[in-house]
Amino acid sequence: MRHLFRRFVPVILVGALSACSFEVPEFSDSDTLPAKAPLAQLPPAPQPLYQPGDTYVFNDDGNVVQEQVVGVTPDRVTWTNDSGLIWTTTNELITPQLSWSSHPELGRGRQNIIGNPGTLFPLQEGNIVAYGIRGSSEKVPTGWDDEVRCVVAGQEDVTVPAGTFTTYRIDCKRKNVDTSLFYAPVAQNYVLRERTFANSRSRKELMSVSLADNRTAEMPVTVDQPAKLTDMVAPASSTHAEMAKPDAMMGAPKEPGKMHEGAEDARLLMLISRLEAVVGKLETMSEGKMMPPKAEAEMKSASKTDDQGDQKTSLATASPDGKYGIHLESYRTMQGARRGWSALEKRYPNELKDLSFKTVEFDAGDGRGTFVRLVGAAFKTRADALKACSAMKAKRQFCQAVRIAR
Repeated sequence: MRHLFRRFVPVILVGALSACSFEVPEFSDSDTLPAKAPLAQLPPAPQPLYQPGDTYVFNDDGNVVQEQVVGVTPDRVTWTNDSGLIWTTTNELITPQLSWSSHPELGRGRQNIIGNPGTLFPLQEGNIVAYGIRGSSEKVPTGWDDEVRCVVAGQEDVTVPAGTFTTYRIDCKRKNVDTSLFYAPVAQNYVLRERTFANSRSRKELMSVSLADNRTAEMPVTVDQPAKLTDMVAPASSTHAEMAKPDAMMGAPKEPGKMHEGAEDARLLMLISRLEAVVGKLETMSEGKMMPPKAEAEMKSASKTDDQGDQKTSLATASPDGKYGIHLESYRTMQGARRGWSALEKRYPNELKDLSFKTVEFDAGDGRGTFVRLVGAAFKTRADALKACSAMKAKRQFCQAVRIAR
C-alpha cells in the first residue's frame, strides 16, 4: 500500500447519454468551460471501487475534515467522519447522499435516485447524464424533488495540498448551484470540489489519502513515468481504523501492502489534521456542560439582565473586519433570512447590537438544495465567536461559530 502524494495521470473522455427519465441537458459553451489539457492522459475511467478503511483528509473552506469508508455492499457505500456523522452513497461519485444521520438544517433524512447516474462511466470527454432526486427529512417532512445534470468536461492537471494530479473534471448543475468535481482514479475519489452559488463559492481540496489495499498500484501516477510506481497511496493505519470499525457483514478491508518511505510526509499531515480535529472538539466542549463550574457560573451571570439594566451582559468583542461569525438560523430564501435577523435583533438586542447581518449559502451537494445561513458578523477570532455563541446558547438560541472569510 502506498501513499498518494503528488503526481497522477487521468483520462480522456468520450460520449454516452443517460438512460434516465429526465431530459438530457444541452451544455453550451457558456455552461461549461473546456478543461485545460493535461500533460498526459489516461484511458476512460470506470467507477471508483471503495473499500472499508479508505480514509481521506480534506480542507473544506478552511476546516480540516477526515472521512472514512466503513462499509461496502454492491449498491451502498457507508461513510463516517471525525465528527461522528454517518451517511451512505453509491460508487457513482456524482450521486448525493442516500441517507444521513444528522444535518443542521434537515436532521436525519434519506433520498432516492430516479434514473441511472452510472451511465456517466466509464468517464470520457463529452459524456452526459441527467437524473432526479426525491428526498425527505425530519425537519422537511414534505420532502423535495430536484434534477441534476452532469457532463465530463475533459481532463485537467490540478494541484492541491496532497500534490499535483491529472484529473477528470465533471461539471454538474442543479438549480442555481454549479459543482465541479476533479476525479483522480488513483485516489479513487475527487481531489478537488468547487462550488459556485448565487453569491458565493466554496472549495474542498484533498490533503491526504490512505487506501485500504493496493488496488490502484498498477495505475501510472506521474506525467513522467517513474521506474518504480511506488509514490502513490499509503495503507490505512491502525490510527485510521480507530475512527470507525467496518461492519463484518459489509466485508473486511484487505491486508495492506508494504508502506513506502515517501508515506512519512503523508502520515505527518494526517497526524496534524487529527490534532486539529481534537482541538476543534475541545473548543466545542468548552461551550457546553464540560465547562469548568466557575466559567459556567460566569456564563449564566453574563446572560442575565434585569429590567433596570443594573446588570450588564458580558459579550464577546465584535470586529467589523473579523473572519468569524455566529450561525444562528437557516432559511430557504434571502428574504426569509432578513426577516429572521430583524426578529433576532428584537429578541437579543444586547447580544446582537454590535453585529452585522450576513448570509452564507450552504449546499451539501447531495440534492437537498441550497440553504441561506443567517450569520451575525463579525469576530476577529474563533474564540470570540465561541464566547458569543455560549451567551446565545444560555438563552436557548441555536448558535455555531463559523468562518466567514478565508
